[in-house]
Amino acid sequence: MEFTDALLEKTGHVATVTLNNPEKVNAITTKMVRELREVLDIVRNDDDIRVMVLTGAGRGFCSGADTEMLMRLATQGGSAPRDGTRRERLEPPAWFGVQVAQVEKPTIAAVNGAAVGGGFSLALACDMRIMSDQAVIGFMSTKRYALTPEGGVSYLLPRIIGLARAAELLFTGDIIDAAEAERIGLVNRVVPHDQLMSVSMELAERIAANGPLGMEVTKHLLYLGLQATDIASHTEREGAAILAGLRTEDFREGATAYYKEHRKPIFAGR
Repeated sequence: MEFTDALLEKTGHVATVTLNNPEKVNAITTKMVRELREVLDIVRNDDDIRVMVLTGAGRGFCSGADTEMLMRLATQGGSAPRDGTRRERLEPPAWFGVQVAQVEKPTIAAVNGAAVGGGFSLALACDMRIMSDQAVIGFMSTKRYALTPEGGVSYLLPRIIGLARAAELLFTGDIIDAAEAERIGLVNRVVPHDQLMSVSMELAERIAANGPLGMEVTKHLLYLGLQATDIASHTEREGAAILAGLRTEDFREGATAYYKEHRKPIFAGR
């Protein structure tokens, strides 16, 4: 299938997924939802892909739901759209933020411009966020449309920046600039706009050089750790993961490379 609204490019072990509706600042449409779902399935199922970078085409990351979609929902009294598949009619557009969060491989949002509404949820759904110094970010639907958070925002945001700061952002509906986003820990780092993709790809390639099995299990453990009720039970999970890792070819490759042959390991994901 040829994708037009969610583009996929593979460089080495890194997949770059680009939201491609630049005339509308990459607003979310039913077509984009459909394509992004299929692209994410490719990323999940391609063992040669180890890291995903998500960004937007043109001047913005993602401006949230398409205006025409919002107006249709407003005139229909919030009824589900009549076009698209049954799943698309029943599934909220921002649900693909959850699908991004469920990608088992490390993910990076390269926030090149405005990331608001559903675009905010997409950025939060990634494990890491690199932000252009020209970008802005926030969830304005509470202020603009009197709507509640979507796409996992109320779940993810307090885990990233803490409850009080999350409450302030969501209750006010404020849009903040890159400097403030970095100050409150919403993004990993802010970089000059023209360096955004090179910095994001450099980080992705460093992660992709590590053992992919180890990275996927590490991601799984990180998020399980957020839900763990005590350190002892979670440490048992870590111990089980270590024992499984000791049986992999990648462990043997790493040990041999570092301690015997004094070279960088080349991991195969086995």
